[in-house]
Amino acid sequence: MNMKHIISLVVVMMLSIGNIFSQVTYVDTPVFKVGEKATYGIFFNLGFISMKAGKVNFEVGEAVVRGEDCYKLTVSGYTQGMFEKFYVVRDTFTSYLSKKTLQPVYYHDGKHEDSYWSYSTYNYTDNGQTDSLHVHFEYIKKKGTSNTEFNISKKAADLVATCYKIRNIDVASMSRGDVAGFSLLFEDIVYELGLKFTGKQTVKLKNGDKYKASVFVPTLIKGNLFKNDEDLKVYVADDDNHYPVYVEASLKMGKAVASLESITGTKYEQSGIKKKK
Repeated sequence: MNMKHIISLVVVMMLSIGNIFSQVTYVDTPVFKVGEKATYGIFFNLGFISMKAGKVNFEVGEAVVRGEDCYKLTVSGYTQGMFEKFYVVRDTFTSYLSKKTLQPVYYHDGKHEDSYWSYSTYNYTDNGQTDSLHVHFEYIKKKGTSNTEFNISKKAADLVATCYKIRNIDVASMSRGDVAGFSLLFEDIVYELGLKFTGKQTVKLKNGDKYKASVFVPTLIKGNLFKNDEDLKVYVADDDNHYPVYVEASLKMGKAVASLESITGTKYEQSGIKKKK
């Protein structure tokens, strides 16, 4: 596996429970709140060898951007332990989401992955259209700086904003086999992707916790990483918080796993976890 964009992959894995579902409704208010924090352990399984590669932290804060009250959504990822002898990652992604509309307002990231580094920003503004936003995209890396401007559908959003927006899906309104489409802004391209709800089951995490979970299979990322649509599975807590608890991705050489280690400050009771006897 090419490790250059490890944390970007993890964020894609975490957000892949969907975005805009056809024939599926949203709950009336956000299922997350300021103060929520979650940590995931990242593991690589290569044959009989399992290695903990690092951690990814998610945090919900708040800020005012251009006079608008926003959720400040921060995702930070880093490698640790033996894995750092092979590859070092220190990445941070931050998205500002309007509390009123849940539309993205601003985004910035900083990636430091061995000798590679880059910084990018999205500045979302109203373009006078009811169904689209204007985006100014700045991308800074070793080879220089580029600036691009374009319009996107209001259904589209960056990695982090999408990750939180889709948690408001009313999963109870979905039936097994339902397939939905969603739009993801990555760099300066909007990807139209798909998703399938496959049902519910109990999943055991790396720390031994067991969760009742809704299971989703994205129909995306074919090519260099995934062999087919069944190679990425996302398990989402079967409660009103709708947070991912376990993600498993089959790669050309083994598997990548993101497993929930802790979550605090949730808006609703964490009823998805099974009580230990």
